Amino acid sequence: MARIPGVGDSLGPYRITRQLGAGGMGVVFEAVEEGLGRRVALKVLAVQLAEEPEFRSRFLREATVLARSDSPHIIQVYSHGEHDGVLYLATQFVPGGDLAARVASDGLPPADSALDLAAQVASALADAHAVGVVHRDVKPHNVLLRAGQDQVHAYLCDFGIARDDESSLTSSGVVAGTYAYLAPERFRGEPATAASDIYALGCLVWFLLTGRAPYDGGPVQLATQHEFSPIPQLPGAPAQLNAFLQRAMAKDPAARHPSAGAAAAHLRAIRAAGGLPSGQFVAPPQPPVPSYPSSAGSAGSYPPAPPTSPIPSVGSHPSAPSYQSAPSTASVPQAPPPQPVPRPAPHPTPLMPPGRDEPRRRTGLVAALVVLAVLLGVGGGVGWSLLRDDGKGDGSAGDGGDSPSAAGSATGGSSPGSSDSPRSAGAPGPVDGPIAPADVNGDGFDDTILLDDLDDETVVLLSDPRSQSGFGAQQRWSTSAYGDALVVRGDFNGDGWADLALAEPGVVRVAASNGVRFRKATPWASPDLPATFKVTAGDFDADGRDDLAFLTGAGTGAISIEVALSSGSAFRTPESWAGIDGWTFENMRIGAADVDGDGRADLVEMGQPGRGIDIRVFRSDGDLFEGNALWFEEPDWAWDRTRISLGDVDADGDADVVALRDVGGLEVDTLLSDGSGAFTADDFAIAVTDLAFDRTRSVAGDTDGDGTTDLVLVDRNTAEARRYARTSDGFTETGSTSVDAHVDEDGSILVGVSR
Repeated sequence: MARIPGVGDSLGPYRITRQLGAGGMGVVFEAVEEGLGRRVALKVLAVQLAEEPEFRSRFLREATVLARSDSPHIIQVYSHGEHDGVLYLATQFVPGGDLAARVASDGLPPADSALDLAAQVASALADAHAVGVVHRDVKPHNVLLRAGQDQVHAYLCDFGIARDDESSLTSSGVVAGTYAYLAPERFRGEPATAASDIYALGCLVWFLLTGRAPYDGGPVQLATQHEFSPIPQLPGAPAQLNAFLQRAMAKDPAARHPSAGAAAAHLRAIRAAGGLPSGQFVAPPQPPVPSYPSSAGSAGSYPPAPPTSPIPSVGSHPSAPSYQSAPSTASVPQAPPPQPVPRPAPHPTPLMPPGRDEPRRRTGLVAALVVLAVLLGVGGGVGWSLLRDDGKGDGSAGDGGDSPSAAGSATGGSSPGSSDSPRSAGAPGPVDGPIAPADVNGDGFDDTILLDDLDDETVVLLSDPRSQSGFGAQQRWSTSAYGDALVVRGDFNGDGWADLALAEPGVVRVAASNGVRFRKATPWASPDLPATFKVTAGDFDADGRDDLAFLTGAGTGAISIEVALSSGSAFRTPESWAGIDGWTFENMRIGAADVDGDGRADLVEMGQPGRGIDIRVFRSDGDLFEGNALWFEEPDWAWDRTRISLGDVDADGDADVVALRDVGGLEVDTLLSDGSGAFTADDFAIAVTDLAFDRTRSVAGDTDGDGTTDLVLVDRNTAEARRYARTSDGFTETGSTSVDAHVDEDGSILVGVSR
């Protein structure tokens, strides 16, 4: 008969060294993988449950869910299997213990660090939701902690009761989850959704700031409070923090953040705005349990939703990944914008199930619901002092970002937000990934921005991976196409939305996004630029705000590259970061991207060396460009018949090159960065035979939030936008839509990171 092993036993290749915890579903051990000497957390399913098909399926699903995620904030699964009738799952061992145990032993973290941890959990949820997985049991016990360089790194674990969009392993009428963190619709038997995970995230934020869950009591009392009690607020807290709680814990799922990536960005924006206390908040008294509403109230109705305000996004979208602890120096817009343009709610507002039309009856039902036990991963602890932002800037807006955001475990690449591809712990890096973001509305998906000179307006073609075409609504975001200015995109104020920088010889203006439109452009700098120059945007100093680099030297036989760093509300005076004699301005095209994965954008240049093309990289060290290095050359490519875009097409955190070439028809080639000194062509070049090179415009961005850069091609002959998603087999056309703008005019352009 199968039995749970013990300390000293072996299970498959794992030798058990100690027991970490136990619960109704089984036991968690610390073990060592023979041959590798690797410590793992070994979860073993209870024998009686392993014999039940439903629990067996759920356990195996956890392995599948975790194995298909490469999120830096989701516990990594190493292997799973069955040995002598015992099911086991071997995962990454996290030595810092869980969040609940840490708070119990060390007390609450400072408010700024608490929001940092919550943002990391939100990033994990964004990554899980990106692959269609809802966690269903977000709580402090399921957040594991590991000491990193100047921060504590958070991992979300225990997807054992999670479900994806195509399966439901919980018996009818049984709610999976923990009552203190359970969304009100879940108590009524509604299915778990990404919105219910966001509600639990809001409850987790309350716990991190106060040391307790927002509501207390038995199942019936908790169900009543989650449904009918006012959303708790913190006395003396910044308005943005209470607004986050109002939004995340809204009774109506449709009134919550549109995505976990948007919630993560909102938390980052609160930290960036400053004003958080150095100590802990004083929690208000626990609210009394409300009385049931009268039968006159309609079943399934909700109290009025909190006012809707735009929520900054993680350019990272749902799949990328991760949150970096950065100095809180970004400028965050304070004035509320116009009412946002309606977008499809990610989850429909749930209605009360048939036959449950009286509040007393459905609340009474809660007492009979069964909560599934969840195994915990536990281990040693480290002090909260590791969470402090020692050595950072003072957090005042406009300090210029002299302290790069190197303190956190930085990542790039956007995930379902930010999206973000993992990088090594402690490396500096922008929140939004290797290239400047194009997500204008904070939903975690990069959008397509077009300047229509004929109608003098800026058009945004929103991305929507839920639609068949991959595109959503087309909207007018400004009644200007900005004349003769060179327009590039980037998050220049650090609020998470993509803005527009409008560069002219004597002035640089910024038209900042507020989530529903571009605000009126305001001057940010008065640089002394020549009449002819080129400009690109990227975060060259890794402070979370995109900067501008200018290439000058037309007609001189020498070039200069000057960088204007952003302070969040202005650009500094441009300073020389590189200069070269003997180079020809007219034979150079520039872009900006983090090609080596160190968190700082580098300047990428495609030149015409005489025959063919070469691509050189000016690597940023945060203060200047370290010379230049040849990363790619191809004598058979025609310089004037090649255009390049930059993006992370393989989600490894290093920006790559996507080249459009005229070979009689249009060809798309991909040059992958090795992170250290070379771009190498992959084997997945595609031919788009019905598009002409001269009549096609392109822009790169992560349009579906999976962490890989996609390509949007606009055919000027047909005014059609086509989306090409990056897959393991290269770029594949996944949808198209008509563009209601004058794309056939020579002056109309797609806005990218370079002009």
